[in-house]
Amino acid sequence: MALKLISGKVKNVFLPVTTSTALTKDTLVEITSGKVAAADDNDTALAGVIRKEIASTDDDYADARSVPVTVPVERHCIWEIDVTSGDTAVVGTHEGTEVGIDAAGTVDLDDVTNKVFLITRVVSASKVQGYLKINGSY
Repeated sequence: MALKLISGKVKNVFLPVTTSTALTKDTLVEITSGKVAAADDNDTALAGVIRKEIASTDDDYADARSVPVTVPVERHCIWEIDVTSGDTAVVGTHEGTEVGIDAAGTVDLDDVTNKVFLITRVVSASKVQGYLKINGSY
């Protein structure tokens, strides 16, 4: 998944991570039972974007620790994110739409229930820009 900050101020905070869980750098994460875990298709709020790859081969994979997570400092940061495979973003149709994400962390244009991404611009059929709902607000 390609997730990229386009504009706005962010900072890295260190949050506890769920032990023995692999996570891909620069992907969306949520807080589950007080710890960072991969975001999924039922999330209605996100914790941020993980800044560290976690692999099962890491020496500290099973250790209780904190990892860097990017969170917005400004209320309205613009992010660019991939569209779910099989979906097509359309200029003039999807701007202003609030949608969810899928299990891969891409924008699911068909999910209008779990609103965590507000589309402000269609970049291409497979990429959109907009606001992520991080820590409960855009």
